[in-house]
Amino acid sequence: MIKLGIFGDQTTNPELLEQLKTMPGTEVVGVYFSGNATVPDGFVELLSPINLMDISDAILILSDKTISCELIRLILRKSKHMYLKTIPNLNIKEIKELIDLEKEAGVVTFIYNPFSYIPHFDPFSNKFEKPLLINLRTCFEGSTIKPSHEMLLLITAINRVVQSNYKKLDIFGMRESEAQIIVNLRIEFENGSVVNLTITQEKISGCCEIFEQTKRTKFEFQTPLYILYPHLNQEYTAIGNYIRLIQNQDKKANSFDNLLNGVQIVHEIREHLRFNEIDF
Repeated sequence: MIKLGIFGDQTTNPELLEQLKTMPGTEVVGVYFSGNATVPDGFVELLSPINLMDISDAILILSDKTISCELIRLILRKSKHMYLKTIPNLNIKEIKELIDLEKEAGVVTFIYNPFSYIPHFDPFSNKFEKPLLINLRTCFEGSTIKPSHEMLLLITAINRVVQSNYKKLDIFGMRESEAQIIVNLRIEFENGSVVNLTITQEKISGCCEIFEQTKRTKFEFQTPLYILYPHLNQEYTAIGNYIRLIQNQDKKANSFDNLLNGVQIVHEIREHLRFNEIDF
């Protein structure tokens, strides 16, 4: 039985908390809410984050707000498995430090990413032949998430599919007359895979083709890819996958290695666009 400790706040979904009570192979042993948020009835509230870590095997950080690098360091130094609902705002130096800490701790770390649970991308159900060729055209969601952050989520999800570090990046960006941004990327990976990605701010239908040596997968979508699937069901599925990784002692899926690739790519995109006087 895996003992779960939950960090939350006013952005934590109460429906998800109730679902977690019945997740097989787990027990919610305590909850710590920051700020003035009230812990829902039926949960044991702890007033100290350290006490919560001490009684838990795995920590779930279920907040829409980004958390500090210091808190992540503390959890890893206590050798606790960790699930993050939101990608923390970390620089490259901090991510490299966390990669070393998570390997030393020998724990499973997991960052929720809505793009990973698109059925055609899901790394837990699809085993793609390498190398891959992925051609993807979509648009930014735009109203609730910054384009640069959405790009980071999409790139890290694609990295999980390709399962390789990137080798080369070609960037094209332009601003149209109505202030619409178009970003086109060609990413080459060390295992020979190639991703061609085009994202616009204009809300137009999108499509994706995934080429393997023996088959081709194609799907189309009318809405922004980010909002295509319900997040509540995705989050419960993500936590279930995280629990299975712990049960299987699968530490190969640690998330900060994968995040490093995404942050490096988005940093290059931002610098390229800034050179062309485009704020990203």
